[in-house]
Amino acid sequence: MPDSNLDDYTLANRKLVMYPDLSVTGRLFGGALLSWIDESSALLAMDHMGTKNIVTKKISEVIFEAPALLGDVLEIWCTVTKEGRSSLSLDCMIVVDHPGDSDKTTVCNCSMTFVAIDSNGKPCAWNNNS
Repeated sequence: MPDSNLDDYTLANRKLVMYPDLSVTGRLFGGALLSWIDESSALLAMDHMGTKNIVTKKISEVIFEAPALLGDVLEIWCTVTKEGRSSLSLDCMIVVDHPGDSDKTTVCNCSMTFVAIDSNGKPCAWNNNS
């Protein structure tokens, strides 16, 4: 996924890297970033699928391209790649927004898959949710 081509993506969230988010190396802890990606992409999936009754089915291989540092503003961008009967897949690109500069640095990218579930926790078509 190219650094500058976010034309097909939707901004899902922005996060500020703060002290509690850092690892012992002073960089953003990968687990914190994965949590932000999961939450942000799930909100976008809920909106797209028209239901809050979804679960994360799959997080693809996560490729960390560059570190995020204290004070960085991260943007989580997503685009729909596949719509299934009960599922939705998204590609996610996380970039550092440099205020006052149009260039963005890719921090990581991955794919997410969500599944709509019924009241019994079983997969169902999107339109079977309420």
